[in-house]
Amino acid sequence: MNQMAEEGDKYNIKVVERCFQILDLAASRHAPISVQDVRIALDVNVNMAFRLLTSIQNAGYMDKDPDTGLFSLSLRCLSLSSSALRSLEIRKLAMPYLEMLWHQFPRANMNLAVRNGDDIMIIDRIDGQSLPRTYFTPGRLIPFYCSGVGKVLSCELPESDIDRMILSAGGLKAFTPKTITDRASLLAELAQAREQGVARDRNEYIVGDNCSAVPVRDAQGHIIAAISASALEPNMSADEIEKTIPGLRQAAARISGLLGYYS
Repeated sequence: MNQMAEEGDKYNIKVVERCFQILDLAASRHAPISVQDVRIALDVNVNMAFRLLTSIQNAGYMDKDPDTGLFSLSLRCLSLSSSALRSLEIRKLAMPYLEMLWHQFPRANMNLAVRNGDDIMIIDRIDGQSLPRTYFTPGRLIPFYCSGVGKVLSCELPESDIDRMILSAGGLKAFTPKTITDRASLLAELAQAREQGVARDRNEYIVGDNCSAVPVRDAQGHIIAAISASALEPNMSADEIEKTIPGLRQAAARISGLLGYYS
């Protein structure tokens, strides 16, 4: 393993690594970034930070506001993320079953999510027919501890991984009065999801939004994705979202079967 690490370091190009770090920094922010932001994050001087940002801009992956001098990701990055999402095999397998679920529960949103490192990423979604609705476009990252899909995707992880994910999220921040904000309660919630094979978000992430989620497993039985049904309360009550669980389980079992898993 040490030899492999040494080989990786041998072929690592520092300036390329820094460019990707800048893209990650920009993706993690909800606002444009400055030269100073890059200087601090990468621990480089102002000149180097500016040169790196300008190089990424010249390559077409960042835009610079001429008035503020701030940098933001360009639409060219969207084409990369779209290609990555299209390449995910689980998406190809799951979408026909999400469509069938949507025909059964047309007022609900049908969601497909995976774990991407310490993040939970929505990789596809079918919006319900009813308005208003929440908007979770493919590629959106959502908290693991207060979302149905997030709880499903983390419920079988060791506690050390959960602690790391809490740290990565900046702690258990409250999004609504119903958000779980202490570790013990979260671990109990994850244990329940693990035992029942279903996780729920009842007004925990967005006020008035309810979600039920179930796991999709690979041939080895590992949870690799989650599917869920969600809706705002004017469109479907919490009880109605609860009633989607048998259909979700059946769909997840079929998707898992295509991946080689049979319970």
